[in-house]
Amino acid sequence: MSLRRFLPALAPGLLAAGLSAPGALADTTLTYGSSLPAPHIVHTAGLEPFFARVEAATGGDTGWELSPGGAMGGVKEAFSMVADNVTDAGLLLDIYARQELPVTSMFSDMITLPDDFIVFAAAANEMQLVACEECIAERSARDVVSLAYYGPDPYLIMCRDDTRSLADLQNKKTRASGRLGVLMQDFGATTVTIPSSEVYESLQRGQADCTVASTAWLESYALKDVVKTVIDLPTGSYFNAGLMLMNKPVFDGLSEAGQQAIRANLAELVVDVLFAYRDEGRAALDSAVAAGVTLVEPDEEMLERIGAFRAGEIENTIAAADAAGVPGARQRIETYMALVEKWRGLLAGIGDDKQAFVDALNREVFDKARF
Repeated sequence: MSLRRFLPALAPGLLAAGLSAPGALADTTLTYGSSLPAPHIVHTAGLEPFFARVEAATGGDTGWELSPGGAMGGVKEAFSMVADNVTDAGLLLDIYARQELPVTSMFSDMITLPDDFIVFAAAANEMQLVACEECIAERSARDVVSLAYYGPDPYLIMCRDDTRSLADLQNKKTRASGRLGVLMQDFGATTVTIPSSEVYESLQRGQADCTVASTAWLESYALKDVVKTVIDLPTGSYFNAGLMLMNKPVFDGLSEAGQQAIRANLAELVVDVLFAYRDEGRAALDSAVAAGVTLVEPDEEMLERIGAFRAGEIENTIAAADAAGVPGARQRIETYMALVEKWRGLLAGIGDDKQAFVDALNREVFDKARF
């Protein structure tokens, strides 16, 4: 906004308490910091239309100012930017805020589980905003409120040669990191660490034989020009990404109309981003196939191996959380996985019906969430 910009005479203690003078927040401009580049679909398909809807719903009283490209701080600084009110709101990858948000971030260790990124992201919204009281409490204790979550399109295995099966993948130099890297090692590949900005050249020059990458990268990083095969097996998605994180005193200090306008438009924001990722990924795959890339179905050995790996990931996540002293890990993971199955069923009947998805999110999540 920042509150400090519009209420310069207000004492710091009053700001910290989330208090404001009557009518002081009219004609407010909220600031949103993002590490993503300006033309990213999270901005163009999700946030910018959301900002416009909120402004229209408040008659222009609540506007937004987007600062993309890490202008206000990078991905590692995102949490502190919002908590310290450097920006009023922002996008958060909570793996960079594990110390501050141990319970909230615990679910992100299951990055290899999503076989359907939209299902897992929908379940993450319900878990983080409704079902996980400790998640809500630990964010509130840091003067932060989470309002919405999303996940990007799935990571697929893309190779510069004719890799088609688990046997073909053995000892292949494969760019992957974190739990995705562990999965590739379990598949028999040799993992290499290469920045995303260098993945094209690494494949072109043979420094890597394969990469685990977002489907959209086929187009955005022009990987369709250097890969020969893409294995059509979702290996994971960062389904627990914070799409709308806000400074809690700032949110609490908004007018009732401003808060209601934000709340009323969160479900559509989530669906817009998820569907945009889905459509971009499909378009990138279609374009790659048209350019000569072969889309390969995973063989039975690969399906069996990833199934066994995913079954172990739940216990791995619980063990890691227990070792880190995170309370109630097993119960919370089991609750989240039950929500995944709930949303799998709900979305099976919704399909591509955007309004039905928005309605379901409002009914199951945003009408119940405590902000």
